[in-house]
Formats: sequence, structure tokens, C-alpha cells
Amino acid sequence: MRGGNGTTRGMTAVEFAMIFPLLVVLVLGLLEAGNMLSDWLTVRKAAEAGARFASTGQGDEEGLRLALIRAEVGRVMSRLPGGADEVQVVSWPTTAASGAGTENDAGCPCGLVEVRVDYAYRPLTPFLEGVIGETLLLTGTDRKVNEPWQRCE
Repeated sequence: MRGGNGTTRGMTAVEFAMIFPLLVVLVLGLLEAGNMLSDWLTVRKAAEAGARFASTGQGDEEGLRLALIRAEVGRVMSRLPGGADEVQVVSWPTTAASGAGTENDAGCPCGLVEVRVDYAYRPLTPFLEGVIGETLLLTGTDRKVNEPWQRCE
């Protein structure tokens, strides 16, 4: 028979109607996952750039070091909507990160500095908010040993 009968065409339509929503969810899920991964990599890159800048000691003499570190993080995060939600800078006087460290301090020469960047990711597709929530916290952290811009103690 040419073209099939009406029953075959009807079954095909029913099968397509059952599969199509799953395909849409799969495609939107892949797009959301790709976007979330891209944003997370940007957050990690911002933390790395901030820690790398912090380790140079730039702005130490002028007292602008912390502000310059945050500006460097902001430069990388500027491609994301809203930028970083929080930038934390913590330091330790030696290369061993023992104890809590000193918050809001980029540390001394030959000490250890850590930059942590938090970003609240908001899903692109509204129906995924039920799965991952209204926002998902993406975090990037990096540690570097400060360069000896002055004599190390």
C-alpha cells in the first residue's frame, strides 16, 4: 500500500507527541548545563586572576591592594550579569594555610593569599528553577604564594 493507512499515521503522531516533550527537556537541559558550566568557569577564572594579581604585591605601598584585587576580579566577572556577589580575600603569614587566616588582607611577602569568588547563578529556563532552585551558588577559589616584593621574614 502506498502511503500507509490512517492507523499507521495516527500511531506515528501519537509516538511523536509522547517523545517531543522529552526531546525539548533534553535540549533545554543541555543548554542550561552548558551555560552554567560557562559561568562556573568564569567564576573560577576570576578567582585565579584575583589570586595571581594579589601575589604580585601591587598597590601595597599605596594601601590600595585589596581594592585592586577586587577590581581585577570584577574585570573578569563583568561578562556575567550582576558580576560577583562576594569576593573574599584571606591571607596567612606563611605558605602553610593553618588556622582561619586573616580576612580582608592580601598578606605579606612570601605569605599565602586566597581569593574566593561567589556568584548566584540564575537558570535561563524557568521550569528548571523547580529542579535546581531559584539560584545556585557557584564558587571559585585559588591560592598563591605572594612574591617577595619586600624582604621575606
